[in-house]
Order: sequence, then C-alpha cells, then structure tokens
Amino acid sequence: MNGKENPLELLVMCVVMIVLSVLGIAGGLSRGLFGNMDGILMLGVCLMVALIFVILLLVLAMGQGWLGKKAGSPGTTPAAAK
Repeated sequence: MNGKENPLELLVMCVVMIVLSVLGIAGGLSRGLFGNMDGILMLGVCLMVALIFVILLLVLAMGQGWLGKKAGSPGTTPAAAK
C-alpha cells in the first residue's frame, strides 16, 4: 500500500472477503462436504482467506487509529514531575 488508498474502500473489501469466506465454510458444513478431501481443501482455503483479510483489517484499523492508541496521542506519556 502506498498511502493513497481510501481506508473505507479497504474496509469494505476486507469485510466482503471475510463474509464470503464465512459463507463458504457455512455452505460446506450445511452440505456435509468436509468428510472428503475436496471439503477439507475448501475449508482450508476459506480459513486461509478469512485469516489473511482479518489480519489486513486489524493492521488497517491500527494504522488509522480505530483500534489501539498511537504513540504520539495525548495522554499516552506521563506528566513530568516538577
């Protein structure tokens, strides 16, 4: 990322991919696909995609200040004693 991306667009893309991955897992469970090799591979791919986009979403949220505290924000450093 070069810093010119719109954070809202990245947020929407991450959420859409996470939802699609969860729907893939739910669809596989509802059809009983996870008893064979194809189902296990589908489960692995859906979990991997979901994990990648959850990590990207967390990095985006921390970078934008939506999650956690930034080092330069007021209140993070203690007041100097006089």
